[in-house]
Amino acid sequence: MMYRTLQCGVLCIMAAGCTEEAKTPKAAPAIPVTTAKATSGDFPVKRTYPAIASPVWEVDVIARVEGWLETRNVRQGSLVEQGELLFTLQKAPFEADLLSAEASLSEAEAQELLAQIVYDRNAPLVASGAIAAEDFDQYEANLAVAKSQVLSAEARIVQAELNLSYTEIRAPIKGRIGATSIDPGTLLQPGTKSATICTIIMVDPIRINFAPSANEFPEYLANWTKNQPLHAEVVIPQQSKWKREGVITFVDNAANPNTSLIRMWTDVDNNGHDLLPGQYCEATVTMQVLKNVVTIPSTALVQIASEQYVWVVGSDSKVTETKVVVSSQQDGTAVLKSGLRAGDRIVIEGMSKLRTNGTLISEATPPPPPGTPPPSPKSNGAKKADG
Repeated sequence: MMYRTLQCGVLCIMAAGCTEEAKTPKAAPAIPVTTAKATSGDFPVKRTYPAIASPVWEVDVIARVEGWLETRNVRQGSLVEQGELLFTLQKAPFEADLLSAEASLSEAEAQELLAQIVYDRNAPLVASGAIAAEDFDQYEANLAVAKSQVLSAEARIVQAELNLSYTEIRAPIKGRIGATSIDPGTLLQPGTKSATICTIIMVDPIRINFAPSANEFPEYLANWTKNQPLHAEVVIPQQSKWKREGVITFVDNAANPNTSLIRMWTDVDNNGHDLLPGQYCEATVTMQVLKNVVTIPSTALVQIASEQYVWVVGSDSKVTETKVVVSSQQDGTAVLKSGLRAGDRIVIEGMSKLRTNGTLISEATPPPPPGTPPPSPKSNGAKKADG
């Protein structure tokens, strides 16, 4: 009987303990999230556009006189310097023309000398009436004609020398010469297709063409002044080491009616010749720099209807849902008008696990960097498997 009494007493004490544990629930575990702090400082507002490179200068090399192509002195596709000899035409016909022009000049000078002698000899006789005034007028006209013939002969020499110089075709600009299908022995005739021998394009500097929307043009006008032009940064995708800075030097005077885009360009150096005309690249224009603004990662934003919120972490590691006003977002960063101060700690990953204010959070363990090998199996587990 005493045994039953003791057993009942133990059961009552156990039941009482269970009831007390049920009355005091365990605290919910902290939710692992990733956090960051809001920062403040200057923030550049940028616009990135697809762009196409093109040469600043592109010159067709054209034969200026008719003649037979004699030599090609450069390799197709090579870089050439301004003034470098590219091609030569057969010179003999033009040298003969020059000699003929020089002979014509000598003849014209002799005729001028004779006309001058006749004029000087008869000039005193006019006053005495020894010769008729009409005859002297003829001598004076002959002298003027002789002088004009000398000038004409001199002009023919200049033209002959010029034509002879055209037999040496030199690079008008520094750049890269293109392919040519015209070989030595070809007759070149100005005014025909065969007269165009090759094309030279300037490769350094190089022009970067891009086209913002016409809707952005008021923003360009507001931020572009004579003393503070807009700058553009040019990159080649997948080539992180290639980067150039330039100033926008051209804005077209009308938008494209088909696309409503405005053509712009900037010229940048290309001293390594890494960027080819016609190649795709990207141009990023810095529109303005916002001074002393608060910024946060865009991943921290939670959209609820038309408003945006963030989870702010208090000193007790509990979160509070806080409304923010975003002025702009760019490259994963949100610029705030209001809602936070620099230094406020916010949740940037794991927001979907949070439901109510006052939720306790903890900092999640960051993932291992890419390429980290998986952890090896524990040694005691291996021993157990062997046993």
